[in-house]
Amino acid sequence: MRGGIWTYAEERKGELPESSLEAIGAARRLADQRTGGRVTVVLLGERAEMAAALPGRHGADRVFWAEEERVSRHMPEFLTGILSGLIGRYDPFVFLFPATESGRDIAPRVAAKVRAPLFPDCDGLEWSTDGFLSARRLTHGRKVHVTAVCRNARPQMATLVPGAGRSKEASAKPAGADPEIVRLDLREFSGWNERKGVTFVGHLRADPATVDISDAETIVAGGKGACVEDGFRWIERLAEAIGASVAGSRAAVDLGCIGRERQIGQSGKAVSPRLLISCGISGANAHVVGMRDSRTVVAINTDRNAPMLALADLAVVGDLREVLPALIDRIRSGGILF
Repeated sequence: MRGGIWTYAEERKGELPESSLEAIGAARRLADQRTGGRVTVVLLGERAEMAAALPGRHGADRVFWAEEERVSRHMPEFLTGILSGLIGRYDPFVFLFPATESGRDIAPRVAAKVRAPLFPDCDGLEWSTDGFLSARRLTHGRKVHVTAVCRNARPQMATLVPGAGRSKEASAKPAGADPEIVRLDLREFSGWNERKGVTFVGHLRADPATVDISDAETIVAGGKGACVEDGFRWIERLAEAIGASVAGSRAAVDLGCIGRERQIGQSGKAVSPRLLISCGISGANAHVVGMRDSRTVVAINTDRNAPMLALADLAVVGDLREVLPALIDRIRSGGILF
């Protein structure tokens, strides 16, 4: 069957990362908004067979899978050849990618190969009134929303930032609707055995102390309340214990407790970590604008009326200089796992 909504899913150790599940969820919602819409997932990886049934639980109608070590070694020419070949064969109307390091590399290559428009780093997708993909993304330091529509080419392609595919509404298919699972024969695609271009050397873990806070998955942030005595020293120790990046509010920056390049907020940077631990930050609107896309927020503050406590998933009323040392001890003793 031609057409439909397609998405590329990454496989890691036989599981699907959250970024891929969100892309599948976004595809399902787009398909549900169009009568008869069908979701197809392309799953490639070293243990793809182990994960092949998972997309169906999150809304996929069909799964194409193949086991291939070059995916984990990130061979973009190989992936580009396979995905562009599938597009040429099945002519999808929309093709989505998670905006991961791999997705951001592969998506523009595939778009160029098939001469399709690509909307990068989208945080929202819907249909325009005339039935084309309407993609929303943030620009100008994530301060301006831009909505774009392309009406003269297909597939319509987009990469989705973390949180873009998240929804409280169910996105899975009705119970009992099993997906069609198809194993791909990669030898059918041109260039499947090419190993030119990129040479895999190894994986390097980013240093949380230097990574841009906009890209950080875990953040410990301090505000004015952390700028007295040794508050930021404990924030840095907690960040080291859990492999997090350190950030701060504008008040902390103005007091010289942290550099401006690590400021969260309207006059700083927008972040969307999986976990944000907020220490001594009251929660002014200008700060909240920069962290509202955080998945899970833990807030520590001595003021029980601080707005940040009301926004948090877990609120702790207490002095961070007492809470953080106890938390670090529990982490190092194995009592809390990150």
